[in-house]
Amino acid sequence: MVESDAIDVSPHYQRRERWSPDSQSKLIESFLLNVPVPPVYLAEDDFGTYSVIDGKQRITAIYRFLRNKLVLSDLTGFGELNDLKFSQLPKSLQNALSIRPYLRVVTLLKQTDPELKYEVFTRLNTGGHPLLAQEIRNALYRGPLNDLLFKLGEQPFLRQQLKISTKRESAFAEMLDVEMPLRFFTFREQWQSFSGNSRGAMDDFMARHRKLSKPDLQKLETQFNSALQNCSNLWGEHAFRRYSAGTFRDQFLASIYDAQMIAVEQLTKAELLNAHKRKSELLTATKKLFQDKRFEESVRASTNTPSRVRYRIDAVTNLLKTI
Repeated sequence: MVESDAIDVSPHYQRRERWSPDSQSKLIESFLLNVPVPPVYLAEDDFGTYSVIDGKQRITAIYRFLRNKLVLSDLTGFGELNDLKFSQLPKSLQNALSIRPYLRVVTLLKQTDPELKYEVFTRLNTGGHPLLAQEIRNALYRGPLNDLLFKLGEQPFLRQQLKISTKRESAFAEMLDVEMPLRFFTFREQWQSFSGNSRGAMDDFMARHRKLSKPDLQKLETQFNSALQNCSNLWGEHAFRRYSAGTFRDQFLASIYDAQMIAVEQLTKAELLNAHKRKSELLTATKKLFQDKRFEESVRASTNTPSRVRYRIDAVTNLLKTI
């Protein structure tokens, strides 16, 4: 059913794949040991098609294994099967695993209240791997704004800086590509009056703006794309990176992302044009800025402290205006 697209394992409110190959292998071993496996919850969309509410990781693990895309690892009860794919198992085990991986299924019919899908998803997914903040927002605040965040999260430069090259990257599994556009919108609106709770602020922004009009959504999209493009043009591969010990660290820092993305938004067209003309001087000045102990602390420790949020954004803004 997965292969024929009868089951959608990735509706927007679903979590992204977070099980490691070891975790997927443990599930396969559970079937070999006849250990009970929790049921899968599906929601009927149209006749004959379903969305997964709970059980995506289990369905994905079974599918990958039976299609020879999973190499077993970290097995304890059947350690001799480590490093093997399904097709490499003894025929007796292949036959057993072709029969045993059946999951009990609970189906919410199409006429069920749509709100119930998301309520069930949130309740069921509070066990196992705890839900991350963006996963909860993705389930609770669905709508046009959430769809826009997914769209903006596909921007190549953002994914490059987050080091998302495949869907296997941790930043993708944690939905950082979706969270970063939301973070920009939230801090852009609130940085001068920020309370110190970034998670709460982003939750609040989603709740208040989840059903924005098309013109308002277009405005947000333009603002984000413009800021991201300017950061790409000004800092290139060093955007959103910390400078330390004579080099730019190869790690995305949300605190520097805040400062640079919002700072470029504060510039007039003339100031922005001047910064573009003096990119070499800007890079030198950026390196020097990290020698400022207060700035360094504002991007490295207790980064949600309101005074540190304001300081780092003001510091980068002033740097761009006076370059």
